[in-house]
Amino acid sequence: MKYALTACLIVLASCESKEAKEQIRTVAQDESMIRDMIASLNAQLAKACNGANIDTDSLMDAYYETNIYYITPWGWSEPLDTTKARLQKAIPRIKDFENRIEKLEVKVYGDGAYASFILRQNYTVDGALLEEYLPTTLIFERRGEGWKIVHAHRSTDYETFQQYIALQLKQEALR
Repeated sequence: MKYALTACLIVLASCESKEAKEQIRTVAQDESMIRDMIASLNAQLAKACNGANIDTDSLMDAYYETNIYYITPWGWSEPLDTTKARLQKAIPRIKDFENRIEKLEVKVYGDGAYASFILRQNYTVDGALLEEYLPTTLIFERRGEGWKIVHAHRSTDYETFQQYIALQLKQEALR
């Protein structure tokens, strides 16, 4: 009886350990999937900004939930359709676009997750060099076997904001 109880406890402990290991493996796989999504999205946007024939509306729809609001670096909350329109209007004016992701952190909690990172974007728009520093937070929800971005929040630093102001003033002077 004593040995049977010990054997049962060992079997039970190994089952819990196996389940815990599987859960950790699943979380790690989900975190990896989200990292890959972020890298892929930014790579595709870079291609679009550098002249590749990419339907940016379809690209955004593949990654973002359609009814989300995006918090812009200048503090506005805009629906995804407005973000898409702004992107389409800007792309023809952009040259030499580069971006990179720094300090990416991803955490998965069941069917929800978040990613935070610094997005650095360098490009020329209307002949003016922009060097953007964009702290970014994305919130994800599981959709079937994949994930969708359900909230996006991007901030910026003082220097980047000053570049935006200078660009706006330049555009107004040309009108």
